[in-house]
Amino acid sequence: MKHRLKAYARAVTAKGTDAHAIPSISQLLKYLVFSLVLAIIFVWYIVWGPRSDYPKGYFDQKNNAVWAQHSWSEDVHSPEEIRDFVETLGKHHIRYVYLHVGPLESDGQIPAARYRQLGEFLKVARVYSDRIVYIPWLGQIRNKLPLDSLSARSNIAAISRMFVQDFGMGGVHIDIEPILDNDSDFLFLLEDVRKAIGSDKIISVALSEYFPESVAFVAQKFMRAEDSISKDYMRKIDSLADQLVIMTYENSIRDGRFYRYFLKNEVIWLTNVLKHSKLIIGLPTYDTESDTFYPRAENIDFGLRGVLDGLSSWRSTHEVFEGVALYGYWTTDKKEWDTMRTLFLD
Repeated sequence: MKHRLKAYARAVTAKGTDAHAIPSISQLLKYLVFSLVLAIIFVWYIVWGPRSDYPKGYFDQKNNAVWAQHSWSEDVHSPEEIRDFVETLGKHHIRYVYLHVGPLESDGQIPAARYRQLGEFLKVARVYSDRIVYIPWLGQIRNKLPLDSLSARSNIAAISRMFVQDFGMGGVHIDIEPILDNDSDFLFLLEDVRKAIGSDKIISVALSEYFPESVAFVAQKFMRAEDSISKDYMRKIDSLADQLVIMTYENSIRDGRFYRYFLKNEVIWLTNVLKHSKLIIGLPTYDTESDTFYPRAENIDFGLRGVLDGLSSWRSTHEVFEGVALYGYWTTDKKEWDTMRTLFLD
């Protein structure tokens, strides 16, 4: 019996020290090379990734947008001024004009004096083009607008109906900032506005940038991303709106190449999240530098290139993309209009 146990012990010892059980240096090198190749492929896929080349103007559906200043709805403008305005829009394939008529008061109303010239402006503008859709831009800071108040939401819905019915406008553009994650009162507002204006009119919503949960924490370390909302909440807004306009600026980005890369990924992320609304990417054309905005980086040139990079990526989808929006008309100069024509327009 003892001899058998000793033989068994010798066999186990021999097996445990078998050269085949310990990876050789050549095997370790193979593992390292394989892991390195996988890491390189992963980085390449995330940073660059497979893409297709599309001809210039391929993504221009002639459904671009612009935010227009309050003056057009409150002040008197000559027919020539309005004609020049409309012709500029037409040359750059602008279809949607978010025309500022507010801001909203804390009770959800807007004094009529603030849009006293709106009817005359629209009457003249429509003579020069019947393709452009004018949408009242209803804006306010979130903490100045108690959306938990039923009367405030009802007033916003009522004034939305008034702009649609009395002025023949194409819907409403709601720009309440910031909209934080899981803000149920904002969803109730969208439902109230839908009931007021009908299913055939546009509910357009301006939102801050979107970050998947997997990158939100990292994004907050390198840029201003505290207003980002979750995928679940984004889809709730998506289900209630017709058009989401993502304001991709004032992110404290100092390098244009990084802004371009950010825009690329923003397009990829959003085109895979949205299921109902059309996507419009908002780009800046103003030049006033601040702690959160560096125009040498966040501008229409790098922005458009990033949008095109995103749409060209195999990771994006094209069905929900509708165009780009410029913020704003009053700050867009000839050079920026030329950049839009050169890089993006058909």
